[in-house]
Amino acid sequence: MRIYHTFSELVGTWLGDPTPAFIYGDTRKTLARKTLAEEIFREEAAIRTLGPGNEFIVTDHEPRTIIRILASVMAGVDVILADEGMTDESLMELVRLARPDRVFASNGELMELLSRTARETAAPAVNEADSKEPGASAPGATPLSSAGLSRLPALQPGEEGRLIFFTSGTTASSRAVVLTSRSFLTSAWSGQSMLPCGAGDTILCLLPLAHVFGFVCGLLWGLAYGASVALGRGVRHMLEDCVHFRPTILPAVPSVAQLLMMRGALNSDLRVLLVGAAPLPEASVRMMRQMGIQVYLGYGLTETSSGIAITQDQNNPFDLYPCPGADIRIEPDGEISVATPCLMEGYYDFTSEEGLQRIADGRLYTGDIGLMDRRGALHLTGRKKDIQVLPDGTKIFCPEYEAELAELVGTTDLAIILKNNRPVLAIGKTPPAARERLLAQLENFNQTKPRSGQISDILVTETPLPRTATGKIRRWEILDEGE
Repeated sequence: MRIYHTFSELVGTWLGDPTPAFIYGDTRKTLARKTLAEEIFREEAAIRTLGPGNEFIVTDHEPRTIIRILASVMAGVDVILADEGMTDESLMELVRLARPDRVFASNGELMELLSRTARETAAPAVNEADSKEPGASAPGATPLSSAGLSRLPALQPGEEGRLIFFTSGTTASSRAVVLTSRSFLTSAWSGQSMLPCGAGDTILCLLPLAHVFGFVCGLLWGLAYGASVALGRGVRHMLEDCVHFRPTILPAVPSVAQLLMMRGALNSDLRVLLVGAAPLPEASVRMMRQMGIQVYLGYGLTETSSGIAITQDQNNPFDLYPCPGADIRIEPDGEISVATPCLMEGYYDFTSEEGLQRIADGRLYTGDIGLMDRRGALHLTGRKKDIQVLPDGTKIFCPEYEAELAELVGTTDLAIILKNNRPVLAIGKTPPAARERLLAQLENFNQTKPRSGQISDILVTETPLPRTATGKIRRWEILDEGE
């Protein structure tokens, strides 16, 4: 099994390959690998005429958007990826932060809006020639000028551009993660080593490509190892796309997998469900297996270019075994750390003079709590970080929630935890009789949050919440003490 090191190397292997790379649209159009490669190389050549720089790309499931991403990286352009599901205001906020040289979106009106936002933010300003002749650039991109990624190390001649992903949307807690084509392709190879796909398989890509799980498991994995990738038609078609495209493999977050199962929307050809971003409840795993579907659970992070451990034994799907090259270690306090060839180059701070912040010892401390059993399987037992992951993959940055809630309820001895995969507010030094009053106070707070992020319950205790020696709440212990 071949491991690829650059997008150029991978795309070059498609030039003589007539097999379908993509299946897409209402009529199930196909795009052969050969044709896809030719279009990527043409786009790359056009982008090279613009010179070095960086590009902000709004991701969707249009083939031309995927072509643009791969071609830009191959042309030595650093690419900042954003999800089409974000609001226009959030995308504009992200553009102001990133200050890109160019903007691409398949939606022309959105591209113009974001391009105008970038021009207004850019320093120095766009020169007059650029503003008058946007068509002089590669097709579909508007040239801009700024210094948003200028503190990244300069690329060497012939080196491919980097990909910048954000860990949790556009809140103050977001971190920009710098990844490479090599790290992503190594991740696809390690995934193939653990869960093979190939000719005859169709992988349905419902996941957003601005998230590493979607980018690797929904896209690169199948393209690199012979499967066809069916490009999902968007949220309004989500319940229809399994029957429409008849995939054999479906990567999904737990909430989507459960919804499709409960609505009877899974097709009879489906043989593998690959679940990432959050755990799938045991009852759902059992129901999937009764339907003849093999369930694989994966564990990974944005910083590791997707998965680092995955199910291998269908009789024990919650036992996660390390992917090739993933050196997973349990630290003395139970935290999971990992060194992997798929590791990021570092975090990028758009607002700091430091710019790229590398990991000093090449080992990522994940903030997750776990243990390794005698067979070498990883078991996740909780989260140490201040981020809680919901079943749909949404992340709650707890300090932001907790600051808002502290002002609302009048105490700082509180914490957001997950119970039954739903956000719960735990409050210390509070009598049980106060619970009903607190629940009433939560109603206005919940109205400002998306449904999956609303507080579902309140746990109160008359004793203070458990804290570390430095005063940080040990949120992973709260449920144990409360139960």
